Amino acid sequence: MKALLLIATLAACAESAADPKPAPTQPPPKEPAPTERFEHDMMVRFHMHENFDLLRAIEKLLIRGKLDDAKAFARAIAQAPDEPGLGPFTKPATRVRDLAASLAEAPTLDEGCRREARLAVACAGCHADAGVVPELSKPPALPADASSIEARMARHLWATDRLWEAAIGGGDEPWSAGLDVLAATPLPFRDAIGARAKLARQLQQLADSARKRKTTDTLAERGRAYGDILTVCATCHTMAVVPQLPSKP
Repeated sequence: MKALLLIATLAACAESAADPKPAPTQPPPKEPAPTERFEHDMMVRFHMHENFDLLRAIEKLLIRGKLDDAKAFARAIAQAPDEPGLGPFTKPATRVRDLAASLAEAPTLDEGCRREARLAVACAGCHADAGVVPELSKPPALPADASSIEARMARHLWATDRLWEAAIGGGDEPWSAGLDVLAATPLPFRDAIGARAKLARQLQQLADSARKRKTTDTLAERGRAYGDILTVCATCHTMAVVPQLPSKP
């Protein structure tokens, strides 16, 4: 009897070793509910649009020579608390805040323009890493060309808006379109000392150079070219008004 029990026990052990029971599997991760996904996406969108509006305001302030106001807005971006739901974007978001802090400490208007451009292309880099394209409104038609300062300024405004779209979103088409206009239609200044006329030619040369350089395909090079262009624009806009010479007949 004992021999039979021993044989049965050994057989059961052999069967158990030959055919082990599968280990219990972990349940799959719980998918977030539609409401949770919606709230997460909306939080990310709100964060992006908030920074977008601040950065656009900073650029306009710098072009008008209001460096202190621009620095205050940059400081708001740099000191903004972490938003929930931005975990995957922690590294690029940190870089954006660091560049905003650098802009908030810009010692001069020229340096502020260049740091703002670097901040803009850092945002574009974050968008590229996330595989998203900013939702921008459809651009208006290019204003008709004419020889007056008003007409050329309208075209330059259109062109710089396209450069802004390219800087923040990384698009190639608006970048090329903006540079083409700036390189083709200089502002027809005829002031007595020729300072603004010189700046107009410098702006045209910068745009033409950026248009020809292949390296502007990179965000870093694009940021440098954009910063140089913004610096010339701000210098011209903040220059004291001087008398204009009469037009030649």
